[in-house]
Amino acid sequence: GGGALIVARPEIARSLKRPGVKILGAGEAIKGQLGGDVDLTFSATRWSGPAAFEEAGVKPSDIRYASVYDSFTITVLMQLEDLGFCAKGEGPQFVRDHSLTHDGSFPNNTSGGQLSVGQAGAAGGFIGMVEALRQLCDMAGERQVTNAQLGLVSGFGMVTYDRCLCTGAVLLGRSA
Repeated sequence: GGGALIVARPEIARSLKRPGVKILGAGEAIKGQLGGDVDLTFSATRWSGPAAFEEAGVKPSDIRYASVYDSFTITVLMQLEDLGFCAKGEGPQFVRDHSLTHDGSFPNNTSGGQLSVGQAGAAGGFIGMVEALRQLCDMAGERQVTNAQLGLVSGFGMVTYDRCLCTGAVLLGRSA
């Protein structure tokens, strides 16, 4: 499989006469060395998420669609908490209280995410970006989120697979 996206200046994007998405805010963070005394109760998303929200000028309650990196169930729960969708320790209850389907109260990973289709090695996180773009461009077919104007994509990984936990978050908005 594969996926691609085109990043272009606004005037070029408009000339393509296709649905587009704007990057409204982004954040990235690295959390310490693995193998030492690392607090595993939070991820670096605690820093990357708020940075993206601040740059975009929005808050978690404004999000209509999310692609939260999902290599493992616990990864999703940690990020929901660290992104500010719920308080620390309340991730499981947040998921119980919300429907995460395309027509639910918190649409997340509506294509199934990696937990559904498998983790494609280093390219696995791109699944979330592709689905967010589809949602914001009204190209998701049967799983289209109604009126998806603002979306969040988060990433979670390791630098050199044995050194540091790294995270990223980007807020995307539908182009006019």
